[in-house]
Amino acid sequence: MLEKRGEEYFIPVLKLQKSSPLQTITYELLKPFGCSAAQAEQVVQLLNSAPGKYLSTATHRIYRDRKWLIITPQQTDLSTHFIIAEEQETVLMPGARITLQHLDAAGVKPPTDATIACLDAKHIKFPLLLRRWKKGDYFYPLGMQKKKKVSRFFIDQKLSIPQKENAWVLECGKKIVWIVGMRIDDRFKLTPQTQRLLRLEWQPA
Repeated sequence: MLEKRGEEYFIPVLKLQKSSPLQTITYELLKPFGCSAAQAEQVVQLLNSAPGKYLSTATHRIYRDRKWLIITPQQTDLSTHFIIAEEQETVLMPGARITLQHLDAAGVKPPTDATIACLDAKHIKFPLLLRRWKKGDYFYPLGMQKKKKVSRFFIDQKLSIPQKENAWVLECGKKIVWIVGMRIDDRFKLTPQTQRLLRLEWQPA
């Protein structure tokens, strides 16, 4: 019934709803995640609620997604931002790392993998700021000439609540240049005139 993906566990809602005795099975499934017997009853109610609802145990959060219950650890890492110097090669962040390289742009094609960002070095001013996204953030998604709120971008990408909560942005001069692991800002993309680039790669731990 439990499917592990990284630090998160997924339980299919329909499969759990058909289980019997429902509350007992729910409690046994969630007991290792700090769920009490009383909370197991609340989880059963969560199965019939709208996506986006959640409850917290002592150690985890249990979210109602569209087709899944998602169990994610409570955030214990208080780091919310990192300052990146020009000479830095690696940034260790919660659950992942980012590597940085300064390269000649000759012959380099824009990457198709969203975990890699290639930015025109001409527009990059250090230090950079790596931080959690916040309400009101916006950027110009690659391929678009209009700005979009980061929150709207996440909705369009159909991200779950845990995915939104764990999202990071890279900032340069108060402009977001990269939604880490997802999309770069169009203003910092490579062009035929680009001579030097900054290559960043996001790697889950």
